[in-house]
Amino acid sequence: NMGPLIVSDIILLVFTIYIGIFLRNFYSPYPEMKVGFHIWEVCYDKNTWEYGNKFAGLTSIVLGLILFAIIFPLLIYLELKRSYLVGIITLFAIIYFILLYFIVKIRLRKKFNLKDD
Repeated sequence: NMGPLIVSDIILLVFTIYIGIFLRNFYSPYPEMKVGFHIWEVCYDKNTWEYGNKFAGLTSIVLGLILFAIIFPLLIYLELKRSYLVGIITLFAIIYFILLYFIVKIRLRKKFNLKDD
């Protein structure tokens, strides 16, 4: 029965899109920064804060679509064993967070020429 896996996939897809929309539209104004994507590169100044949150939001949506709207449904369609799919969807959730973190970090470092002191 793939029902629970399909539901999990849809929940993760909705979650990643929600996070994306949230980051793009509802981050706190600089310098308050209560709500938003809190990594050093994004918090650096007003420009990085505004660009970083919008970029993190877009990245979240794109990653969500790739992992949970394209790749995972394809794996379900290919009828992989249920036990593999449980591991894969867990792995995808972890990969989502890791990629979101590093893609935003690297993009901001390049765009704004940020370096560790």
